[in-house]
Amino acid sequence: MIRNKHEGECITFKHNTIYVLPSFTGFGFIAVSALNFVLGINYQNNLLLGVAYLMIMLLVVSIIYGYLNMNGTHVKLVAIKSAHCSVPPTVIFELSTKASLQQLSIEHNLLKQQISVPSVQTREHINVPFELPRGKHVLGRFKFVSHFPFGLVSVWSYLYCRKSIYAYPDPLVDSAQRQMFESHKKDDQFTHSSTHLSDELKQLTPYQSGMNMHRISWRHFAKTQQLLIKDYEGETGAQTLGFDFDHLQGNVEERLAKLCYLVLQADQHNLSYALKLGPRLIAAAQGEQHKVKCLEALSDF
Repeated sequence: MIRNKHEGECITFKHNTIYVLPSFTGFGFIAVSALNFVLGINYQNNLLLGVAYLMIMLLVVSIIYGYLNMNGTHVKLVAIKSAHCSVPPTVIFELSTKASLQQLSIEHNLLKQQISVPSVQTREHINVPFELPRGKHVLGRFKFVSHFPFGLVSVWSYLYCRKSIYAYPDPLVDSAQRQMFESHKKDDQFTHSSTHLSDELKQLTPYQSGMNMHRISWRHFAKTQQLLIKDYEGETGAQTLGFDFDHLQGNVEERLAKLCYLVLQADQHNLSYALKLGPRLIAAAQGEQHKVKCLEALSDF
């Protein structure tokens, strides 16, 4: 029930999503207050009884102010930035509040240490970096905690997110192992070959981020306001590269790191490339979306 109530990409902290309990220090504070109360009764000491009452009142005030501190705060997951393991991957939250929010901490089971925010004024973006091993990781539960005002209470809430973040393998430079599949003897669907380039226009394909701007058909853009890339006969085969996991040397992590380097190099040079990871085949293409797709496949292998 709690998971369903807190699941999503945004949440507003309010009476049914905020939880309050005395902190470890708060329980010690209650124990000392109870001790003062017992001693005050046994020895009929009004001063000790007054101190006990004041301590309980201070705890009650802490609970009220701690709740009001988080009440009305809106948390939104703005972006998930997958990256290489050494970068590292980052999640960005947007916190907005009508009043200032004090002493907020963000906890997660994938974080080695909690992220502390001294205060949030009206609206602020918070970066949460993860030190993750290579792979695909479900974000899961984030816990937002505050011990304001005196550290006597813990006021917290959750945000459950089903989205995933990828930790790409770090590229390993190994140009000698770069594979170029120019023959289709073994795998027609994976490789192409061409002996020459033709000036004859083959087709127009939609533009993707990272493609060569010089190949844009500006005539079609002037008519339709759509960016299209010109493909010529013979061009695809001559410039298509193929990267195969099984053709590289080393253990699994080393091969994935080499493939990551090859993918980045091919994308940097605006080359069309395909990727083969065991039985999985990613068809030849180019552009930012294709690069991300290949990197995610390497992470999840």
